[in-house]
Amino acid sequence: MIFRNILRRSALLGIAMALAVPAFGPANAGSKMGGTLKISHSTRIATLNVLSLSGPAEYPVIDMAYSGLTRIGPDSQPMPDLAESWEASPDATEFTFNLRQGVNFHDGTPATASDVVATYEAILNPDIPASAASVLNMIETVSATDDLTVKFKLKTPFADFPTSTAHANARILSEEALAGDLTKLDTVVNGTGPFKMENYDSARVTRLVRNDDYFIEGKPYLDAVEMHLFPDLAAETTNFLSGDIDVMLLVQQADYERISSAPNVNALRVPSGRYVNVVMRFDQPPFDDLKVREALAYSIDRQLLVDLVLEGLGRPAHDNILSPEFKFRIDTPEKAYDPEKAKKLLAEAGYPNGLKLNLVASNRPAIRAQVAIAIKQMALSAGFDINVETMPHDTYIANVWKKGKFYMAYWGMQPTEDATFNLLLTSNASYEDTGWKNKEFDDLVQAGRSTTIESERANAYSKAQELMLSELPYIIAFYEDVSTASKSKVQGYTLNPINRYFYLESVWLEE
Repeated sequence: MIFRNILRRSALLGIAMALAVPAFGPANAGSKMGGTLKISHSTRIATLNVLSLSGPAEYPVIDMAYSGLTRIGPDSQPMPDLAESWEASPDATEFTFNLRQGVNFHDGTPATASDVVATYEAILNPDIPASAASVLNMIETVSATDDLTVKFKLKTPFADFPTSTAHANARILSEEALAGDLTKLDTVVNGTGPFKMENYDSARVTRLVRNDDYFIEGKPYLDAVEMHLFPDLAAETTNFLSGDIDVMLLVQQADYERISSAPNVNALRVPSGRYVNVVMRFDQPPFDDLKVREALAYSIDRQLLVDLVLEGLGRPAHDNILSPEFKFRIDTPEKAYDPEKAKKLLAEAGYPNGLKLNLVASNRPAIRAQVAIAIKQMALSAGFDINVETMPHDTYIANVWKKGKFYMAYWGMQPTEDATFNLLLTSNASYEDTGWKNKEFDDLVQAGRSTTIESERANAYSKAQELMLSELPYIIAFYEDVSTASKSKVQGYTLNPINRYFYLESVWLEE
């Protein structure tokens, strides 16, 4: 919490504080230049539009190709990226970011403050679908005071603003690209990141090559990075173990022990706030009745899901969207598996003979369907007759996500409480998918955002969690560890629990 605490103290003491720290991973004297890193993934890279993408395989691509003002480091704190330093006003309502000199987009045009202004204006434009909009809507104005200085004025104090500018979907685009046809962003990449797009094939291999003009001297080390799509999970594992693939972006729990014990393999795993969640639409029966939602929550054996589905690679959760890693997370009451209590709640809701439901799950990642099938079996004795419908991920995104009334979702950990709540649960959240739209909750999240006083933030976020747990917009059974694997020749590969930042400019190959 170093960076956040510095900002909070500076705001409380009335001191404008400048932050300047070295970029992550300075050039390593023992590193080797050259080579192509091959990464496997199981979900299609559907778009390259940094403003709106959300797929797990899309994030490594934009992390390689684009830079944000700030970036989340391996310690989960904000660090300089396109901005080399920043300063906060004493009350944390104004932030000034100082950009690096001599940075160019991949097409050779200079990256200046006007590009930053254009990017943030696009994010805040209600006519442009932007995933970071709800996380950055505290911005009142953004302006360029010169070519290398950007000033933000906020509507309310917000000490975590440098963390918010590190949002994975707030990477800086060129002013020219934003002035043109925005649909081109789906397939055309022009960032300032360490790698440039050479070939984009969403159904096979997407290839990026070294940006020789990258602003960190001596990086990246690799000549190229290739993202290989494997819809067949068994084929993905086989190709990794045979040596055709260097990094598995996501290792399935069932394969983790076998892969981690294979020769010349480094398996990485860190606790995370990533979760599979059951979405139940508040605006559609039967989930407009709290008793039905509660009945389903008591129908799930959370520890058994950790043991069976996660193979022990995670922790039980009890419907709190915030994992224990978050500073303001409250102690969450355990929700024991109690099918008899669930039956009683269903009867009180008007379903004494049980309830038939259709639960939809995407086939990617496979854990969605695995959890859905386990819930089907667990909930049977509580009176739920659940049919699990598994469908291709693209079909799920087009027809079910944010539309269906009962389905499985899957989300990675966010860097702050504010970012987590505004991703999914506030009324204007970027991916609001429950129809909850609770004004009291919205006001509490806003109150936590709008003060620099620790006790007031803790109080607001605590009450927001209590309200969330009582209303039960989601069932969250567990927090899943983030697990990946690389060949031993891959050096410098780092795993981040937020799983949006990959630092591939710091990776090299030992042949």
